[in-house]
Amino acid sequence: MIFSKQCQAFAALLILVISPSSLSIEPQVQSQINRHLLQGNTALSLEKYDEAAENYKSCLDLDPDQESCLINYASTLVDMNGVPSYDQDPSIQQNRLVTAQRLLRHVLDLHPNNGDAAFNLGLLIQDSSKSEESTREAARLYLIAVKASLEEGEERWDAWANLASAEHELGRFLGFYGARRAYERSILLLEQIAEQYRSYTEELSSKESSVHFDEKELQNVHAEVRGLNAYLSKLYYGYGTVLTEIPPADCLGLMSEKDSLLMDTHDGIDEESAKRVCEMNAINAMRLAVNLDSNNIIASHMLAAMTEGEEGDESNKTGRQRASNEFVSALFDDFADTFDEKLGALGYRVPQFVGNVAHELLKQSNRKSFKSALDAGCGTGLAGRFLRPLVEGPIVGIDLSKKMLELAAQCTISKGCGLKEESNEETSERSDQKLYDHLASLDLETTTLDDLMSGNDFLDEVRHGFDLIVAADVLVYFGDIQKLLTNLSKLSSDTAFLIFSCERIEEENAPASGWKLQISGRYAHSKSYVVEAAKNAGYNLVGYELIVPRMEKGEEVKGHMFQFVFGEINSNDEL
Repeated sequence: MIFSKQCQAFAALLILVISPSSLSIEPQVQSQINRHLLQGNTALSLEKYDEAAENYKSCLDLDPDQESCLINYASTLVDMNGVPSYDQDPSIQQNRLVTAQRLLRHVLDLHPNNGDAAFNLGLLIQDSSKSEESTREAARLYLIAVKASLEEGEERWDAWANLASAEHELGRFLGFYGARRAYERSILLLEQIAEQYRSYTEELSSKESSVHFDEKELQNVHAEVRGLNAYLSKLYYGYGTVLTEIPPADCLGLMSEKDSLLMDTHDGIDEESAKRVCEMNAINAMRLAVNLDSNNIIASHMLAAMTEGEEGDESNKTGRQRASNEFVSALFDDFADTFDEKLGALGYRVPQFVGNVAHELLKQSNRKSFKSALDAGCGTGLAGRFLRPLVEGPIVGIDLSKKMLELAAQCTISKGCGLKEESNEETSERSDQKLYDHLASLDLETTTLDDLMSGNDFLDEVRHGFDLIVAADVLVYFGDIQKLLTNLSKLSSDTAFLIFSCERIEEENAPASGWKLQISGRYAHSKSYVVEAAKNAGYNLVGYELIVPRMEKGEEVKGHMFQFVFGEINSNDEL
């Protein structure tokens, strides 16, 4: 499932506050503390981070528990990491973040309900680690921030938004602080802010306005509105996805809520009709997400999935036949850091299936190894782990997501790509060997051998095509696969093997096209359609099996694995 990104915005600078610990400090010392705090805040607002840091440190030398200095010093350290003029050595950056977390934790030790410290620490934790444990801690911290803002009488949309995102990721949808209501609160609060800005732009633009017209100010306000709309688009997208995941019985329970954003709840009189109400509201939310930000391509794709292609990004004319490059890139860039962990939790085994099938094809064809292999849509390199022992020559990986490729590039014989830690006793030279000989960000429908070989003399041996091509869970982002398979045939050597998986739609349920865009945003294909498309591209079916690629919402996803050979089968082969 696709999750909304948390809003990345540190809490605003605190105003001058005398914390409780200051009551026992002598007036002269307190005056010095206040001066350092004020000078630090001024320097921070002017982006003079060194000066700000020095003042906050001086403040903490006088009072190590001064909560405003602790919080704003943490903010200063984080801001330094984003400015090129400051030392950007990774170890120094990491030390700043560790120090910032320590400062904020100290505030919470002193003041457990400090909303600003909790909110900022939540952001840092989610940025430093995408594990479920970190998400749980971040959710706890965002809840502190939400409750603090409620007690202060000034609800924070960003606290609600980040709480919604974290609760969504943890699958906790219901309840007063669950993802569904948290999205609703953040949407309502941000809509109010956005409306104020929109009204102000109208006032500035009106000829009858009493406000002095300033073109630069008008442009700035318009930019603010666009930024707010982009945030709202993400929130509506998250809200829509939550509504699609709520079970019918829980949807029925929502029909009686009075402060909900759900429309037409009077139509939800039983579980079936209540689920339809949730689904229609999900479509409306996704439609709003697209209208607010035309660049939200993930929302656009999901809207097309929810409406069976009737709505979505009209500028992407092939959007119904395949997921756009922009969608795939944005989707996988967004959760590259957590990709392996999330799929592992879903029982994802397609890369292993692919490796097992490739091994069987080697034995059946009397080959000792493959001369070369193309991992089409390699992602973080999970399939490469199973391919490397079977391939004597180069393994090349292609993917649209550059962040995924960065992770795949780190994979060696002994680490990464599914290995959590070194699990063998090979020599360091062997264990440091890269799984992939070359990685490239290219479109699988248009990639050529020249694209791959350009500037890579060591790939000269694949100039006549790859011996093996695999695509693990890649065709789920293509509806019409004819163009893809035809292009893969141009990358295949004579008698090359092609192995790939698809999500399965039964023949009797398949539309005339042979494929369908599902509400999950992925495509499913019928067996007959896949075999015919592969035959048209020059491939012959040599193996087929039903698989369960992963679990989703507690249920098995229906899939199938295909094995083809390009051209005629060699008479010396047993296939």
